[in-house]
Amino acid sequence: MPAPELHTVASESWLEVIDADSPLLLIAPHGGRAEPRTRSMLNPKVNDLHTADITRGLARRLGASALINVAMDRNRIDCNRLSQIVERAPWLLEMIADRVDAIVAAHGRVTVLLIHGWNIIEPRLDFGLGLRTSGGELRPPGSACVSACDDFINGRLAALADRLQGHGIKPTYGMRYPGGGLQNLLQAFTARHRESPHAALRTISETAMRGIVDAAQLELSVALRMPGELRARCEDAIAEVFSGKCDLQVVRPTNVINRAPRPAVAKAEIGAAATVAASGRIGIEFYDPTSRFGAMASFDVGGAGMGARIMMLFDGHCAALFTAEGRPTRSASTVTHGPLSMRREGTSIVLAFRGPAVIVPDATAYLSIERALASGRLDGDTEVEMRFEIDRAGGEFDFDRILTSSGLAADALSSSVAFGRVSGKVRIDDAARTVNGFARAGMSFTGLGPQKFTARRMLWACFENEDAPRALEARSVAPSDAPPNQSARILGADGWSQCELRDLTVETASVEEPPNRIFARLTRADGSSCEIEGEVECFIPLSRPGPDQSRIYTSLGFASFRVGTHRGAGMFEYSRVADSVLTTADDNEDTDND
Repeated sequence: MPAPELHTVASESWLEVIDADSPLLLIAPHGGRAEPRTRSMLNPKVNDLHTADITRGLARRLGASALINVAMDRNRIDCNRLSQIVERAPWLLEMIADRVDAIVAAHGRVTVLLIHGWNIIEPRLDFGLGLRTSGGELRPPGSACVSACDDFINGRLAALADRLQGHGIKPTYGMRYPGGGLQNLLQAFTARHRESPHAALRTISETAMRGIVDAAQLELSVALRMPGELRARCEDAIAEVFSGKCDLQVVRPTNVINRAPRPAVAKAEIGAAATVAASGRIGIEFYDPTSRFGAMASFDVGGAGMGARIMMLFDGHCAALFTAEGRPTRSASTVTHGPLSMRREGTSIVLAFRGPAVIVPDATAYLSIERALASGRLDGDTEVEMRFEIDRAGGEFDFDRILTSSGLAADALSSSVAFGRVSGKVRIDDAARTVNGFARAGMSFTGLGPQKFTARRMLWACFENEDAPRALEARSVAPSDAPPNQSARILGADGWSQCELRDLTVETASVEEPPNRIFARLTRADGSSCEIEGEVECFIPLSRPGPDQSRIYTSLGFASFRVGTHRGAGMFEYSRVADSVLTTADDNEDTDND
């Protein structure tokens, strides 16, 4: 039977409309791009890149109707927010209501798929149904209404989940975006708005009350949206399941659905603690000044954090990033999250990664998540295998204790840090690299715990000569209402020595530029001084939401260091809190696009 003919309908210039004789309606609410005006906003939201193209392609393959936002910046009109649609584009709800009514009249029921983007990189698709996994079953969070019947959830969606798993893609249910917020467009396709004063919204809700509407929000991670094999596999799975070609009789229902609201759970306080660092973040950082390759990998093993990531900086300007969400798997000697792992092997620690990473040719693009993703490409098979040899002069490194503990205090974790040499192989962007450099492992360098600050400067460095410091660390954290909290220490052949930090300078002319000077002066207990100079070799500027409607701008990277005639390498950070935009290209991510 030939696919129904598709007709593209003229509408607002930013909305592409495709009409077809099909029981399926696709909607892409966030397929636009940031406008120039968005750059002046302190905490703008990121548009869901590539979702317009994906939705258009699925509509073509499925012979489905579609409403595709191809150009509207969500910071002007958020087409996933009912209140904004009612206020700024009420005709859009009328179009949705008309199409739902027409599809029901022709086919007896309607399936609505809302195509969204999730800005983690691991291959994952999160189903939004007004449900979240809780105690081994699916339950509505808060006052959410469920947007689909049990047969649809344990039929079509279960079949899709099964096929995604077969392609190496993790399906989850409401893990990050359950679609349960009152103003979420998904909730229009439930009974929740049956008494709305807005006629079109009320009509959609009344239709849903008849049990003939199944709606789902599909949150596609970055790896599933960027062109490549993973995206093709994901699109194939969706097309197969919703084309009616798959046999649902062989699908085994895996979800227990409890439509009673889940009991309220107090949320952790959101503020500086959440945006600065999570207590219990452990990892490894390393840099090879010869190959000019460095990486930072970390796992959240306690506190408020929930995820893992590895960022690689190389060739001066390039960055490669993998991020994952959810609790890592821990044992007495290993922590793992998907393709990323750290494990203890005797006196060594092995870091391993094999999976997708987004490669951005100019790391300064990361001042805007949207700009970085738009300029990036997906390397589906990045590989890292590094062995870290611990310098025993630093004392016993209790890596196992860190892994098996949770919620450890920042001062306890900071004492569980080791320095040494690292060696291994990296394959990125189809090019192999050999790495022999310096490393630091234990509490993540940037994971200092829930500290509020106005400015933060930090560095670590390693040296290989016997008469040079084996390693050193220096930190200066300036709160808003007190003198800076400073600390420094030097590792020698006899172990660690605490020092007085007399000066720590890490300054940048602008947030887009690397530090023009890195300098520290430490005074030992015997009164002797140690001065260290650094020269930036690769860096990345970052911007993230801070407390009380502010932003935290960070310059982070690797440098060569010099103490007298001794040379080494290490890492630096300079962060500052700002209450206004400090860059002309700052259309960064808001952490909640549900």
